[in-house]
Parts: sequence; C-alpha cells; structure tokens
Amino acid sequence: MSTLTKILVVLLSLFAVFLCGMVVSYVGSANNFKSQYEAEKIARAAIQAENLSLVSQFNEQVAKTKELESKKATEIQSLEERNNQLASRLQNAERLGQEYQVRAESWKGVLTGFEQSVASMLESLKLTRDQLEMARSQNITNQKDITQITASLYEKIVELERLQADRRRILEQKTELENQVSQPGGSVGAATPGPVTQIPDRARPAAIMAASEIQGLIMEVDQSLVTLSVGTADGVSKGMVFHVTRGDQFLCDILITDVDVNKCAGVLEMVQQRPKVGDTVATKL
Repeated sequence: MSTLTKILVVLLSLFAVFLCGMVVSYVGSANNFKSQYEAEKIARAAIQAENLSLVSQFNEQVAKTKELESKKATEIQSLEERNNQLASRLQNAERLGQEYQVRAESWKGVLTGFEQSVASMLESLKLTRDQLEMARSQNITNQKDITQITASLYEKIVELERLQADRRRILEQKTELENQVSQPGGSVGAATPGPVTQIPDRARPAAIMAASEIQGLIMEVDQSLVTLSVGTADGVSKGMVFHVTRGDQFLCDILITDVDVNKCAGVLEMVQQRPKVGDTVATKL
C-alpha cells in the first residue's frame, strides 16, 4: 500500500470519526441544527475538495511512480543486458586466461628444457675448452720437444759430417803417404802436404735456398718456435731460411724445421729483435 493510499485512508477515517462526532453532537443537542448543518456542509465540502485534491495528487504521484517504474525497469533491463555482456566477456577472459596459463606452463617446460640444454652445452663447451687448452699445452710441449730433438739431430748431423770430413782427410793423408812411399827414391820423412778436404769451421747445417722468392707472414710466435703462413703449396721445404723484417728493419732469421701444406714452422736464428704476429718473412732480403 502506497503512502498516498494510507493518507487517504487516514483522512477518510478522520472524516468518519468527525462525522460520528457530529452525529453524536447532533443527537445530544438539537439546538441550532440548521446552522450546524450548514457549517458541517461547508466543512464537508472543504473536506471533499481537499479529498479531491489529495486524490489528484495521489493520481499524479501514481503516474509519476509508474513512469519512474518504467524508466527503472528499462534501466534494469539495460543493466541486466550489460551484466550479461560483461558475464560473457568474463567467461571469455577466463577461458583465454586458462589457455594462456596452459601455454605458459608449456613454455615454462620448454624454457626449463632449453635452460638445461644450455647448461649442458656450457658444461660441454667448458670441457671442450679445457681439453683444447690441454691439447694446446701438449702441442706446445710437443713442439718444444720437436724443436729440441731437431736441434739435437742437427748437432748429430753436423758432428757426423765433421767425423766424415775427418775420415776423408785421414784417408787422403793415408793415400798421399802411400803414393810417396811407392815412388822411386821416396822418403817417408818428406814434408806432408796439406789435406785436400778442409775441416769445417762451424757446425751448422747448410741452408736450402729457394729458387724464387717466397713471402709470407708470421702466424704464431712461441718461445723458440715460429709458425709461418706458407707451406709446401708455396714451395717451402725443410732447411729453408726465411728473413723476418718489419718495415725496413731486419729482426731475425727462421730455419724451417717442419712443413705442412699451407703453413710451416721453424726456429729463430740471428735474433736482433723478437718477431711478432703479422711480421713479414721472405727467403730474400
């Protein structure tokens, strides 16, 4: 029940009570009935007019209420539709979120496997580097040993050549003495001529000279071993001597002890200044 209805009911109740009071007053006292009737008639008219005014206001309020109810119903319907749209979007967002979560879990597994692979590769790379360093150290040691063995071999060869020269000289002296003894009137005490074979004054193997000039660069420099950028493909052979220069300055010589297809290695000689990587080498100055 609306407020206007309640007010109307209260007013009607008051009016009924008032009428009852009037009847009681009329019954209790019959004096001046006409005047009282006129007064009551006027009061009743006023009450009816007020009642009509209240009814009109009530109807206006009812109309406004219905209009507001219609507007509110429209707004509620609009809000419900929007709520349904938002609920649908929320469901789609939750579904996408679940899909993204599944993808994230999948990528997480892939990333974990990738990290494990990278860690394994790094460990393998570390082991490979360690093995490479060991191989380099072993190679340097082997090259030093080869250099020492080569130098020792050259010394043995020079010593052998010296012994062979001594042997030839002694044989020549023996032949000369036999010739002097076999000649008529020869004397053993005659002056002995000098030997034909000369004793070498320095124990050094003969250097092999290239037919044409060979030029290259220094690739690596060790304590006593140097690697060059030319090899057998360029006409290099063991025993060749390369002259090392930097600009117009002479640095040292390199006696080739090991030759490969595209590179060679040798020992330093006549060192005036230590060579560096990138210095020029040539068989002719």
